[in-house]
Amino acid sequence: METTVHFIERVPRTPQINSYRFTRPPGFSFQAGQYVIVGLGHEGMLVHPLSFSHEPRQNFLEFTKRMTGSAYSQYLEGLYPGDEVIIKGPNGEFSMQGITNDIVCIAVGVGITPLISMLFDAASRHDRRRITLLYGNVDDENIAFFDELHNISLPNFRVIHVLQSSSKKIQAQQGRIDAKMIYAIIPADLQAATFLISGPSMMVREMEEQLALLGVSSSQIRVERFLGYI
Repeated sequence: METTVHFIERVPRTPQINSYRFTRPPGFSFQAGQYVIVGLGHEGMLVHPLSFSHEPRQNFLEFTKRMTGSAYSQYLEGLYPGDEVIIKGPNGEFSMQGITNDIVCIAVGVGITPLISMLFDAASRHDRRRITLLYGNVDDENIAFFDELHNISLPNFRVIHVLQSSSKKIQAQQGRIDAKMIYAIIPADLQAATFLISGPSMMVREMEEQLALLGVSSSQIRVERFLGYI
């Protein structure tokens, strides 16, 4: 489905990550975790997949992106209220739907976007599943949706921040997410949990390898690979 939407506003999330909100066409629906192809410029010639980063029942559409200095990022950053953008979708099958056991989410950086949409959706549904998020970032200044993650209304949710540098502001693990850290942090039976991994392809592959070391089957893993930051 291809449709035209109009830019509303920009919401800064970190010094390098912004959310962009657009009008929502009548009847447009999507599932938390999905994405659309967003076309910018003349006839939408600049294209990139962007995940929804909001609860599906909101009356706007929101996508979140890391600013890289590319032509695409610059055009997105230069939008004015009312500017037209072409979207194609929704696309993708990355979701929490159908999971009845414990859920472990693993994300780095802007890879949080489809997961934050799922978490907002879970909160709106008063979800009582046990959900743990391992969220990796360079430092505490680059954690997108920090306040939202710590104020979300999910009774059995917890977030574990993993930073490459130490922090005096927040409680966080230091280092990289690996099999040793996952084993030490996750209270659930690893073989009885479902893992959702979101981030660059290399990171997703590395996490799949680390989970395999812990005896986690590929059937327990759902992934969303970010193909590149442009």
